[in-house]
Amino acid sequence: MTAAMTDQSGSGLFGPVTDNERRRWQIQGHAALATVLQRASAAGLTPLHWTLSDTGHLRGTVPVLDHTAEDVTAIYVAWAGFLDLATRRTAPGDHGTVHLSAIGDIPDRTGRLGHPVVISADLRPADDTEQES
Repeated sequence: MTAAMTDQSGSGLFGPVTDNERRRWQIQGHAALATVLQRASAAGLTPLHWTLSDTGHLRGTVPVLDHTAEDVTAIYVAWAGFLDLATRRTAPGDHGTVHLSAIGDIPDRTGRLGHPVVISADLRPADDTEQES
């Protein structure tokens, strides 16, 4: 396969991706996220930082500010379970950080799966230079 056939951002087997397609994908991703956020609010989940790509893919990142590593892990596990994301990965990061990610698809408003989503969290080691109070 050539790069043109597999590159989602340019010309491919079926022609170039248009701005109208990207807008449609973003609108669909936004609608799916709105549904997820309503359900997550009712379930009492901690809010995540969300981004939406130009292809409608969603990324939720667990906030680390004011959370311990145990809190971050619990938030990550709760969201990954809530979204039924079976593919979960752990990878080493820089300076002792551990990167967690869960990947899958979330349903749209009709319940049909098809909106890619990634939930991620970075677990940082405790700072040894902090002084105890």
